[in-house]
Amino acid sequence: MQAPTSPPAEAYELLAPFYDELTRDHDYDGWTRHLEDAARRLGLRGRTLLDAACGTGKSFLPFLKRGYTVTACDISAEMVALAAAKAPDAELFVADIRALGELGSFDLVTCLDDSLNYLTGDGDLDDAVASLATNLAPDGVLVFDVNTLSTYRTTFARDMTQDGDGVFLVWRGGCDGTEEPGCSAELVVEAFGETDAGRYERVTTRHTQRHHPRPDVERALAGAGLAAVGVFGLLPDGSLDPLPSEDVHHKLVYFAQRVAKGGDSE
Repeated sequence: MQAPTSPPAEAYELLAPFYDELTRDHDYDGWTRHLEDAARRLGLRGRTLLDAACGTGKSFLPFLKRGYTVTACDISAEMVALAAAKAPDAELFVADIRALGELGSFDLVTCLDDSLNYLTGDGDLDDAVASLATNLAPDGVLVFDVNTLSTYRTTFARDMTQDGDGVFLVWRGGCDGTEEPGCSAELVVEAFGETDAGRYERVTTRHTQRHHPRPDVERALAGAGLAAVGVFGLLPDGSLDPLPSEDVHHKLVYFAQRVAKGGDSE
């Protein structure tokens, strides 16, 4: 399948070779363990996973190792290719999370690493949540995260560098620290990769995100026949704070399930 043309797809086609280095300090095993434990407390039973916007596979590999049957997709063909090389047993394909179609009935559906924040158009969030909900088993659990205002006022307002093996990464924040709910946020990530000749070539990627306030997220869930059964703040060690705050935490993590007749979640 040909990769869709969109700003996020174009950015991650270029960034893909450097993505694992950019996220080298992220503890995906620990983080996803906390997510799984919370999902099981909220009713998760089976072990089929759909990981939407899977990147290079770092978000689903821990689940694969824990015995899950994994289906995963990303809007970037290059990211999918890197994920497939790591996980030949997973079913991987290129897709836009706003238009997944009916892929199956999954016990756990995840969309992690602020992927939903790349949905900047009016109605995009509604389309994505509805698309994810279409593939959720009747008693399944949907898990996703979104960036908070704290992230846009701090991380997106800073310049940072990271030195790796054969690559030097530069993060240039485009915010000014005064962002308000529903704001747009921009940053530039540059990767300087070493060539065979000992020189460095620069790859520049531009990223635009949109802050999704909690009321907007919950409206999108309701429109898809879902309800939030848990909303948490993400702590630095990957654990979940039951008192989520836009000003304290860098991400809010949502757990959602289908709404049963009568208005309660199943």
